[in-house]
Amino acid sequence: MWYYLLFFFVTVGAKLVMALVMIYYLLPNDRLCAECDSETFLLGGNRWARLRTRLFLGRVRWRWCPRCGWEGMSRRVVDAPPAAEVRAGSPIRGGR
Repeated sequence: MWYYLLFFFVTVGAKLVMALVMIYYLLPNDRLCAECDSETFLLGGNRWARLRTRLFLGRVRWRWCPRCGWEGMSRRVVDAPPAAEVRAGSPIRGGR
C-alpha cells in the first residue's frame, strides 16, 4: 500500500517540477515588453509581489510597461558587465 502512495507522489511531484521548470524557461529574460518592445519597470511594492518573489526564490519578477500597460512575470534580469574601454590609438587585433 505504501509503495503505491510513494509511487503516486513521486510521479506527480516529478511532473509538477518539470512543468514549473519549463514555464520558468518560457518567461522572457530581458527588460523589454512582450507587446511593444519598450522598457519595462520592476514592480515590488505590495505584499503579493513580495510573496511571489519569495515563492520563486527571487528568480521571477513582476514587470510593468508604461507604454502599453502590459503587466506580467519575467525572469530576473542580470545587468551586463560594463564594456571594456578601448584606448585611442591602440590597435584592434584581428582573428587571424
